[in-house]
Amino acid sequence: MDRIAQLRHDEAGFSLIELLAVMVILGLVMTGIISLYLSGTNSQARLTASFQAQSGLHLGLDKMRKDVHLACSQTAQSATSVTLSEAPCDGTALVTWCTQANGSFYSLYRASGSSCSGGYDWSDYLTSGSIFSYLAQNQTNTTPATGSYALPRLHVDITINPTPTSGSTSYHVTDDLVLLNGLRQ
Repeated sequence: MDRIAQLRHDEAGFSLIELLAVMVILGLVMTGIISLYLSGTNSQARLTASFQAQSGLHLGLDKMRKDVHLACSQTAQSATSVTLSEAPCDGTALVTWCTQANGSFYSLYRASGSSCSGGYDWSDYLTSGSIFSYLAQNQTNTTPATGSYALPRLHVDITINPTPTSGSTSYHVTDDLVLLNGLRQ
């Protein structure tokens, strides 16, 4: 009992140097943990932005593919836009796909009619606005023609990059979309 009473009265505790040493070690450990957490958070944000941009591009290309397959012909075409005449092939049902500048990027739009004003934004983060080239029947991407194609096609060449500071998030899609209702030879 005397020993317990003596220990209770002896309350020396920790010295200031011991407390400072523990705080410095704890600070170093916490700095490492916080840097790992922030690195993981930044990686997740980049991957999420890349996934959302790719998903938007695929949705836009699927919608464009449907429009091109229904189209009889293209009525106006440039590297940044294409206007398609859809069934009933009399020029009354027009759909325009185009790219428009959106800050330092471009966006892919679809609009009803012959102009691209007031359209719906299907995809963002395009690195270039020049994505379209129309290939008439019996024309290929190479010169001279190396094959015979009975139907006209719309060639799209799209690259998206939601985080331009990181080249690893760049995503490239090239496709030839056939106008299934186009004139055959």
